Amino acid sequence: MATAKLTKKSISQDEFIEGVFDFGEWLEVHWKRVAIGLGVVVGVVLLGVFWGSMRESAAAEANTLLASGIEAYAPGPGVDGTTPAPRYAEALPMFEQAAKRGSGRLADVAQLFRGRTLLALGRAAEAVPVLEGLTGIANDGLAAGAKVALAEAVEATGNAERAATLLQEVAAPAKGASYPTDAALLLLGNLRERQGKKDEAKRTYDDLLAKFPQSPFAAEARQRTGAQAAGR
Repeated sequence: MATAKLTKKSISQDEFIEGVFDFGEWLEVHWKRVAIGLGVVVGVVLLGVFWGSMRESAAAEANTLLASGIEAYAPGPGVDGTTPAPRYAEALPMFEQAAKRGSGRLADVAQLFRGRTLLALGRAAEAVPVLEGLTGIANDGLAAGAKVALAEAVEATGNAERAATLLQEVAAPAKGASYPTDAALLLLGNLRERQGKKDEAKRTYDDLLAKFPQSPFAAEARQRTGAQAAGR
Protein backbone atom coordinates (compact mmCIF):
# COMPACT_ATOMS: atom_id res chain seq x y z
CA MET A 1 0.00 0.00 0.00
CA ALA A 2 1.26 3.45 -0.82
CA THR A 3 1.99 5.10 2.54
CA ALA A 4 4.37 7.87 1.61
CA LYS A 5 4.60 10.54 -1.03
CA LEU A 6 6.29 9.39 -4.19
CA THR A 7 8.76 11.82 -5.67
CA LYS A 8 10.00 12.22 -9.22
CA LYS A 9 13.54 11.46 -8.09
CA SER A 10 12.80 8.24 -6.25
CA ILE A 11 10.62 6.22 -8.59
CA SER A 12 10.67 4.78 -12.06
CA GLN A 13 7.68 4.64 -14.36
CA ASP A 14 6.84 1.08 -13.30
CA GLU A 15 7.01 2.01 -9.63
CA PHE A 16 4.75 4.98 -10.26
CA ILE A 17 2.11 2.76 -11.85
CA GLU A 18 2.43 0.28 -8.97
CA GLY A 19 1.90 3.17 -6.55
CA VAL A 20 -1.15 4.38 -8.43
CA PHE A 21 -2.68 0.90 -8.34
CA ASP A 22 -1.92 0.45 -4.64
CA PHE A 23 -3.64 3.76 -3.93
CA GLY A 24 -6.62 2.77 -6.06
CA GLU A 25 -6.81 -0.60 -4.32
CA TRP A 26 -6.78 1.14 -0.92
CA LEU A 27 -9.74 3.24 -1.98
CA GLU A 28 -11.57 0.16 -3.21
CA VAL A 29 -11.16 -1.51 0.19
CA HIS A 30 -12.53 1.48 2.09
CA TRP A 31 -15.34 3.02 0.07
CA LYS A 32 -18.16 0.94 1.51
CA ARG A 33 -16.88 1.31 5.07
CA VAL A 34 -17.04 5.06 4.71
CA ALA A 35 -20.43 5.02 2.98
CA ILE A 36 -22.19 3.02 5.69
CA GLY A 37 -20.78 5.16 8.49
CA LEU A 38 -18.67 2.61 10.37
CA GLY A 39 -16.71 5.37 12.00
CA VAL A 40 -13.50 4.85 10.09
CA VAL A 41 -11.36 7.94 9.67
CA VAL A 42 -9.92 7.68 6.22
CA GLY A 43 -6.58 9.28 5.48
CA VAL A 44 -5.87 9.90 1.81
CA VAL A 45 -2.28 9.80 0.64
CA LEU A 46 -1.43 12.16 -2.18
CA LEU A 47 0.67 10.55 -4.85
CA GLY A 48 3.39 12.78 -6.24
CA VAL A 49 3.70 13.50 -9.94
CA PHE A 50 6.16 11.46 -11.95
CA TRP A 51 8.03 13.61 -14.48
CA GLY A 52 10.69 11.15 -15.66
CA SER A 53 11.79 11.27 -19.26
CA MET A 54 10.07 8.93 -21.73
CA ARG A 55 10.59 8.36 -25.42
CA GLU A 56 7.00 8.78 -26.54
CA SER A 57 5.34 12.12 -25.91
CA ALA A 58 1.89 10.48 -25.82
CA ALA A 59 2.98 8.21 -22.97
CA ALA A 60 4.49 11.14 -21.11
CA GLU A 61 1.31 13.15 -21.52
CA ALA A 62 -0.86 10.23 -20.41
CA ASN A 63 1.31 9.80 -17.33
CA THR A 64 1.01 13.48 -16.45
CA LEU A 65 -2.76 13.46 -16.99
CA LEU A 66 -3.15 10.41 -14.75
CA ALA A 67 -1.13 11.92 -11.93
CA SER A 68 -2.96 15.25 -12.20
CA GLY A 69 -6.29 13.44 -12.20
CA ILE A 70 -5.38 11.58 -9.03
CA GLU A 71 -4.40 14.84 -7.37
CA ALA A 72 -7.83 16.27 -8.22
CA TYR A 73 -9.62 13.03 -7.23
CA ALA A 74 -7.96 12.86 -3.81
CA PRO A 75 -6.18 16.09 -2.88
CA GLY A 76 -3.50 15.86 -0.25
CA PRO A 77 -3.39 18.01 2.90
CA GLY A 78 -2.53 21.65 2.37
CA VAL A 79 0.07 23.66 4.23
CA ASP A 80 -2.44 24.34 7.00
CA GLY A 81 -3.08 20.62 7.43
CA THR A 82 -6.60 20.67 6.01
CA THR A 83 -7.57 18.50 3.07
CA PRO A 84 -9.44 20.18 0.21
CA ALA A 85 -12.60 18.63 -1.19
CA PRO A 86 -12.14 16.26 -4.14
CA ARG A 87 -12.55 17.88 -7.54
CA TYR A 88 -14.27 15.03 -9.36
CA ALA A 89 -15.56 17.08 -12.29
CA GLU A 90 -12.02 18.26 -12.94
CA ALA A 91 -10.50 14.80 -12.54
CA LEU A 92 -12.87 12.99 -14.92
CA PRO A 93 -11.64 14.43 -18.25
CA MET A 94 -8.04 13.90 -17.14
CA PHE A 95 -8.67 10.19 -16.58
CA GLU A 96 -10.54 9.95 -19.88
CA GLN A 97 -7.64 11.50 -21.79
CA ALA A 98 -5.05 9.45 -19.91
CA ALA A 99 -6.91 6.27 -20.86
CA LYS A 100 -7.03 7.31 -24.53
CA ARG A 101 -3.41 8.40 -24.82
CA GLY A 102 -1.82 5.81 -22.57
CA SER A 103 -1.45 2.07 -23.01
CA GLY A 104 -1.07 -1.08 -20.95
CA ARG A 105 -1.37 -0.81 -17.21
CA LEU A 106 -1.33 2.99 -17.22
CA ALA A 107 -4.44 3.07 -19.41
CA ASP A 108 -6.12 0.42 -17.24
CA VAL A 109 -5.42 2.38 -14.07
CA ALA A 110 -6.81 5.51 -15.70
CA GLN A 111 -9.97 3.60 -16.63
CA LEU A 112 -10.34 2.32 -13.07
CA PHE A 113 -10.14 5.86 -11.71
CA ARG A 114 -12.48 7.04 -14.46
CA GLY A 115 -15.06 4.51 -13.34
CA ARG A 116 -14.69 5.46 -9.69
CA THR A 117 -14.97 9.15 -10.56
CA LEU A 118 -18.20 8.55 -12.47
CA LEU A 119 -19.51 6.79 -9.36
CA ALA A 120 -18.50 9.72 -7.18
CA LEU A 121 -20.40 12.02 -9.54
CA GLY A 122 -23.53 9.90 -9.22
CA ARG A 123 -23.25 8.54 -12.76
CA ALA A 124 -23.29 4.83 -11.92
CA ALA A 125 -24.92 3.74 -15.18
CA GLU A 126 -22.04 5.30 -17.12
CA ALA A 127 -19.49 3.72 -14.83
CA VAL A 128 -20.77 0.18 -15.44
CA PRO A 129 -19.40 -0.36 -18.99
CA VAL A 130 -16.12 1.36 -18.09
CA LEU A 131 -15.53 -1.01 -15.18
CA GLU A 132 -16.83 -4.08 -17.01
CA GLY A 133 -14.09 -3.58 -19.54
CA LEU A 134 -11.48 -4.08 -16.81
CA THR A 135 -12.82 -7.20 -15.09
CA GLY A 136 -11.26 -9.57 -17.59
CA ILE A 137 -7.81 -8.04 -17.99
CA ALA A 138 -4.69 -10.07 -17.28
CA ASN A 139 -3.69 -8.04 -14.23
CA ASP A 140 -5.51 -9.82 -11.40
CA GLY A 141 -5.18 -6.92 -8.99
CA LEU A 142 -6.70 -4.36 -11.32
CA ALA A 143 -9.40 -6.81 -12.40
CA ALA A 144 -10.40 -7.49 -8.79
CA GLY A 145 -10.41 -3.78 -7.97
CA ALA A 146 -12.62 -3.18 -10.99
CA LYS A 147 -15.05 -5.89 -9.82
CA VAL A 148 -15.38 -4.23 -6.43
CA ALA A 149 -16.08 -0.86 -8.04
CA LEU A 150 -18.45 -2.53 -10.50
CA ALA A 151 -20.33 -4.07 -7.59
CA GLU A 152 -20.97 -0.58 -6.25
CA ALA A 153 -22.07 0.63 -9.67
CA VAL A 154 -24.53 -2.18 -10.37
CA GLU A 155 -25.97 -1.94 -6.87
CA ALA A 156 -26.55 1.77 -7.46
CA THR A 157 -28.39 0.94 -10.66
CA GLY A 158 -30.68 -1.50 -8.82
CA ASN A 159 -28.98 -4.85 -9.37
CA ALA A 160 -27.92 -5.84 -5.87
CA GLU A 161 -27.77 -9.54 -6.69
CA ARG A 162 -25.21 -9.02 -9.42
CA ALA A 163 -23.25 -6.86 -6.98
CA ALA A 164 -23.27 -9.75 -4.50
CA THR A 165 -22.09 -12.17 -7.18
CA LEU A 166 -19.17 -9.89 -8.06
CA LEU A 167 -18.13 -9.58 -4.42
CA GLN A 168 -18.40 -13.34 -3.96
CA GLU A 169 -16.03 -13.80 -6.91
CA VAL A 170 -13.52 -11.42 -5.37
CA ALA A 171 -13.83 -13.12 -1.97
CA ALA A 172 -13.47 -16.65 -3.39
CA PRO A 173 -10.25 -18.34 -2.26
CA ALA A 174 -7.61 -18.22 -4.96
CA LYS A 175 -3.92 -18.92 -5.02
CA GLY A 176 -2.02 -15.67 -5.17
CA ALA A 177 -5.21 -13.62 -4.72
CA SER A 178 -4.38 -9.96 -5.15
CA TYR A 179 -7.39 -8.49 -3.35
CA PRO A 180 -7.86 -8.87 0.42
CA THR A 181 -10.41 -11.64 0.92
CA ASP A 182 -11.37 -10.36 4.36
CA ALA A 183 -12.14 -6.91 2.94
CA ALA A 184 -14.28 -8.45 0.19
CA LEU A 185 -16.20 -10.47 2.78
CA LEU A 186 -16.86 -7.35 4.83
CA LEU A 187 -18.21 -5.56 1.76
CA LEU A 188 -20.39 -8.57 0.92
CA GLY A 189 -21.78 -8.68 4.45
CA ASN A 190 -22.54 -4.95 4.27
CA LEU A 191 -24.38 -5.49 0.99
CA ARG A 192 -26.46 -8.36 2.38
CA GLU A 193 -27.44 -6.14 5.31
CA ARG A 194 -28.59 -3.39 2.98
CA GLN A 195 -30.66 -6.00 1.14
CA GLY A 196 -32.30 -6.96 4.41
CA LYS A 197 -30.84 -10.47 4.19
CA LYS A 198 -29.71 -10.65 7.79
CA ASP A 199 -29.03 -14.39 7.88
CA GLU A 200 -26.80 -14.23 4.82
CA ALA A 201 -25.04 -11.18 6.21
CA LYS A 202 -24.35 -13.01 9.47
CA ARG A 203 -23.00 -16.05 7.64
CA THR A 204 -20.67 -13.82 5.69
CA TYR A 205 -19.41 -12.06 8.81
CA ASP A 206 -19.00 -15.40 10.58
CA ASP A 207 -17.00 -16.64 7.59
CA LEU A 208 -14.73 -13.62 7.84
CA LEU A 209 -14.20 -14.16 11.57
CA ALA A 210 -13.54 -17.89 11.18
CA LYS A 211 -11.00 -17.46 8.40
CA PHE A 212 -9.41 -14.19 9.50
CA PRO A 213 -9.76 -13.77 13.28
CA GLN A 214 -6.86 -11.31 13.36
CA SER A 215 -8.09 -9.29 10.40
CA PRO A 216 -8.30 -5.51 10.81
CA PHE A 217 -11.91 -5.94 9.70
CA ALA A 218 -12.71 -8.53 12.38
CA ALA A 219 -13.80 -5.98 14.97
CA GLU A 220 -16.28 -4.48 12.55
CA ALA A 221 -17.64 -7.90 11.63
CA ARG A 222 -18.16 -8.68 15.32
CA GLN A 223 -19.86 -5.31 15.79
CA ARG A 224 -22.20 -5.97 12.88
CA THR A 225 -23.12 -9.47 14.08
CA GLY A 226 -23.68 -8.10 17.58
CA ALA A 227 -25.93 -5.38 16.26
CA GLN A 228 -27.89 -7.93 14.28
CA ALA A 229 -28.36 -10.14 17.34
CA ALA A 230 -29.57 -7.18 19.39
CA GLY A 231 -32.05 -6.24 16.69
CA ARG A 232 -33.73 -9.63 16.53
